[in-house]
Amino acid sequence: MNKVVSKKKLEVEFLGKQEDVLQGFSRRRINEEAVNVERIHFYKTDKRVNPKQEEPFLVFPGNVPVLLSAPHAVRHYRQKKIKMSDQFTGSIVYLLHKLTGCHVIAATKLYGGDPNIDNPCIYKEKIAEISSREKVKFVLDIHGSAREREFDVNFGTNSRKPFLVKERILETLELNFQSFGLSRISYDYSTATGPNTIANYVACELRIPAVQVEINKQYRVPAQNPLGFHRLLGALMESIKELAQTNS
Repeated sequence: MNKVVSKKKLEVEFLGKQEDVLQGFSRRRINEEAVNVERIHFYKTDKRVNPKQEEPFLVFPGNVPVLLSAPHAVRHYRQKKIKMSDQFTGSIVYLLHKLTGCHVIAATKLYGGDPNIDNPCIYKEKIAEISSREKVKFVLDIHGSAREREFDVNFGTNSRKPFLVKERILETLELNFQSFGLSRISYDYSTATGPNTIANYVACELRIPAVQVEINKQYRVPAQNPLGFHRLLGALMESIKELAQTNS
């Protein structure tokens, strides 16, 4: 009986914590903040810059050993064609840096490459520099998926073979996303795999656990789904806090 009572008490406390997080985001007007960040730092343009003359990436150092990446925050080149951005992924990692103190790297300029495809890759080289300097223990590479996908979030692990992803990392992510209402979770959807993905590079070359996190557009656009955006941020924020306290 005591065990049942304790479990129910924990569930109530957990739900209360979620509500506190969501109310905090509402009071802060974090949706408006996201829109402003997107407009200022992740402006969508077809104008190409020379990365040797102009820095195409935004980098924020943090104080916890988790690095968030948003390589498709702006338009990018793939097979000599301009691809659309993963809308609001840049703003998401920007806000999570403010909320958790995690390290962040995001593309801010169209520089002629695609970090999740290219080899060699200046974006991946920058991740290697940050990871070495800051002693990063985990990397979450944030991407967007179309609204019609049959998942809320997909975790790309390349079948978990080369990614050094221990089960507790995936359990942490899955539990937090489910607890904040993003319950349709899938693994290794086709776009999340491949030898040149950032997550694969980080795991195989840098030997750091990494997951590619693909988020359905339903939750990424704050003006269209304010509460969904709050739930997404809450799930990621709590995951980062827990991962920061976990030994790799």
